[in-house]
Parts: sequence; C-alpha cells; structure tokens
Amino acid sequence: MPSAILVVCNFVSSAREKKQRNSRRTAFMNGSGGSAKGSSANGRAGRHALASGDPNALLPYYLQPIVRHYHDDFWVSRSFDPRLIVQLMAEGFLPIATSGYLLPKLHIERCVLRLNPASELHISRSTRKKCKRFLLSVNEAFDRVVVGCHRQHGTNWLYPQIVDAFRTIHKRTSEGNAGGFNATIIDEETQQPGDYTPVRLYSIEIWNAKTGALAGGELGYSVGGVYSSLTGFSDEDAAGSCQLVALGKLLERCGFEYWDLGMDLDYKRRLGATIAQRTEFLGIVKRSRIENKGTVLQCGGERRNAKDLVDWEQPSSAATANGDAAKKADGGRKKPHPSSESNNKEKADGQPSHEQNRKRVHEQNGDSEEEHEHKVGKGAAPAGP
Repeated sequence: MPSAILVVCNFVSSAREKKQRNSRRTAFMNGSGGSAKGSSANGRAGRHALASGDPNALLPYYLQPIVRHYHDDFWVSRSFDPRLIVQLMAEGFLPIATSGYLLPKLHIERCVLRLNPASELHISRSTRKKCKRFLLSVNEAFDRVVVGCHRQHGTNWLYPQIVDAFRTIHKRTSEGNAGGFNATIIDEETQQPGDYTPVRLYSIEIWNAKTGALAGGELGYSVGGVYSSLTGFSDEDAAGSCQLVALGKLLERCGFEYWDLGMDLDYKRRLGATIAQRTEFLGIVKRSRIENKGTVLQCGGERRNAKDLVDWEQPSSAATANGDAAKKADGGRKKPHPSSESNNKEKADGQPSHEQNRKRVHEQNGDSEEEHEHKVGKGAAPAGP
C-alpha cells in the first residue's frame, strides 16, 4: 500500500476512534444509547457549521486529530511531515510556518487568475518589451531560490522545517516523470481513502540573458489544474514583473485552469486576477484535483526566453488572427473614413492635409512622432504587473 494512503489511514483510524469516543460521551450525557444516531447528528452538525462559516468545519475530519484552528485564516500543527503538507495542499490550504509550528492558511478571500479555456492574464507593452532581457526555467535551482527569498524577506515564514518538507516534495516533482507526491482523497461521508491526486512543488527561476546571473524566482505548487504561488524574490529591475508574466503564459500553455495568487494586492489585480471566496476556491480545487491531475508545469528542460513565452498565443487566438488576416487579404477592406476623403480632397485642392498639419506641429515642437505619442499616449494600454 502506498505510504500516502498508509498515513491517511492512520489519520482516519485516529479520527474514527475519537469520533466514537465523542459519540459515546454524547449518548451518555443525553441518555441515548445509539452511537449511529450520534454519528449522524455529528455529520449534520458539521455540514451546518460549514454552511455557517464555522472554521472548525472547514478542516476535513480526518485531519482534525493533528491540525486545529488557530485564529482567523490560520490553522496550526506541530507536524512538518511532507505527507501531511501535501494532504493540506490537496484540501485547498496554503502551508506556511512559524518557529516550531506549521500554519496552514485558508484565505477568506484570495486572488485567482483564470488561464484556461479563456485567459484573463494582462501583460503591459512595457513589461512585454523588457522580457527579452530574461530567460525562464523550472526546477533548476530550488536551493538558490530559497536563499534569494531569505535574502529579500528574511526567514519570514520560510523556516527550515518547512523548507525541508518542500525540498522532499520538490525532489519527487523534479525527478523522473514529474509524478509529484501523491495525496489521498478521503470520502467525506465514509472517511475512507478513495482516489489520489499528485501534488507537485516547483522552483521557478528568471535569469539575466546576458550575464547568466539568477535575477529572481519563486516557489509554487500545483494540485490538478490549479497552480499556487508561495513566495518569491527579485534581484534586478523588471525581473519580478517579467517572471510573473512569463510564468503566467507558461502555465496557460501547459493547460492550467487557474493561478492562485493568494492575498489580495494591487499588482495581482493588474495582472488580471479577481477575488474568489473561500468556498468557491475550495470547490475549484476539489474538482480540478480529479479532472486535471495530469497537468504538469514544464519548460522543455531548458531556459526559455521570457519574450518568446509572453508572445505565445493559444491556438484558438492564433486561428482567429489568421482568419482576420485572410479576410482582409480577400478584399474585406474597411471603407475609408469620411475624414480621410476630406484630407485627400484638400490635398488635391492644393491645401495641406490633416496629416501634413500634424507633422508640422511635431517639427515646431522639436518632437519626433514617436516622442509625441509617448507624451500624449495612444489609448488605454493594459496596466503592468
């Protein structure tokens, strides 16, 4: 029997014993003799608590012997066992830590960006242009990314115990066929092991294309078709923005449905993320962990130019663009605007056209046309990350 199932069976056995003890105690206090009745009542109470927002009901029953609610969005455990951490990830929790304690977090609200089937990722023109300076890789330098995060943020929540657990999960992800670390899915009614889902942990690196220096990176993990960013760092100007948009495009290209960006921040909204409520996000994870368990983040085993990644378009988008080009080539040309006809008439009459007047203004101001467009803008371009 796989080790992941063994450990969950131990969780379930402990939970079942605790549940039976509680049922017997409840029956004795209430003067009823039916443990089955007590068990059914506990199940109804748990579902009612979940509907009412009781934090204790958000934690799956089989994990309650070793994890408990701490405060607000946080739960707590003394165990840093990688098998526990992948179970928490598969249940929608984001694992962080403090000294000596695991602190699984379940946001009330979180920023989530849809990537497939219709991507909502926004990339500004300025960031797109800067991307040519960088190369992106996956699972090339886990320990160096950890060092970079510590250098920029301090130990923060990335304590040695959780780093060791992440390293174990990352090793299972980066070696062989990227199988990841299996989490067992427990049936909510029977509390029995059912299906499984691979949890994969990645290091993302962004490199200076000229010098080869590590310019930034992040740690993240996936459950089904949902990728969650954990933490990251940046050592060069624009490296962080370029890493984000290049990663977003790579996730899109690999078939991921959603990008979980965690707590709400302005730059995440500018990327295209929207707010998902806790119950909505849990529903997404529980569906995707079954339907998309084969979704893997891969970069072809080499460093890829970030500009090439962000310029990639989904086949459906490319087909639409090709169709529009073909239609135009077949004579689907727009009728000239009346102002264009007027300009041409003025030109024929020997009067300066609107275009000639515009160029004359540029010359009087000492601006090139490009500089003028930069000053006044050419419309509402998407905001950068």
